[in-house]
Amino acid sequence: MSKREYDLIIVGGGLGGSALAKAMAEKGARVLVTERELQFKDRIRGEWMAPWGVAEAQRIGIYDLLLDRCACEQPYFKTFAPESVRDFRATTAQSLPPLTFYHPSMQEVILGAAESAGADVRRGVTVRDVKPGEPPVATIEANGVVRELTAHMVVCADGRSSAGRGWLGLSPKRAKPRYLGAGIMFENMPIAEEISLFVINPSLGRIAILFPQGHGRVRGYLVYPP
Repeated sequence: MSKREYDLIIVGGGLGGSALAKAMAEKGARVLVTERELQFKDRIRGEWMAPWGVAEAQRIGIYDLLLDRCACEQPYFKTFAPESVRDFRATTAQSLPPLTFYHPSMQEVILGAAESAGADVRRGVTVRDVKPGEPPVATIEANGVVRELTAHMVVCADGRSSAGRGWLGLSPKRAKPRYLGAGIMFENMPIAEEISLFVINPSLGRIAILFPQGHGRVRGYLVYPP
């Protein structure tokens, strides 16, 4: 068997890739995380973690870190109807509240935790190609230098527009969208931080959502038919 530089190469340093890197590095695996962004940008998604996700965060040891560094517990969910406040702690199988957080802050926290656990984290790096095989090969570019690295496994955790589909010859299939969505960030909004707000207008087919993220920051969403 040829020598591998790493046990695991992970393409993408978001929540999934970084959490995997942390968990594997803590078990002694040689892990490389490649992340193309030097500074994470805001994303209009991925800032509300459901109770089942919170339970998994507890299991893999990132829950306390998130809560201490960037996340807020948000146990209540309110719609504008009589007696409409739902307590997730009393109404979910996990008996846990959701978490909300500012996405870039969460990414920094978990990627830093992966590095602290012993993962080799490289930022400003672009993965140009991944070739399946024995061993799989990842072609990475950093500062104009291109290298091929091998591992026992390569994981593509590079988001919803993952380049991994192209590398593996997969063709995505897309259905016609039934709804569109838009988001905006509010700063210094005076709103209760432990409650998500959810409003539906059935006659227009529209939904509005507010997710407080702590420190007066609130994400607003509008979902509407095309």
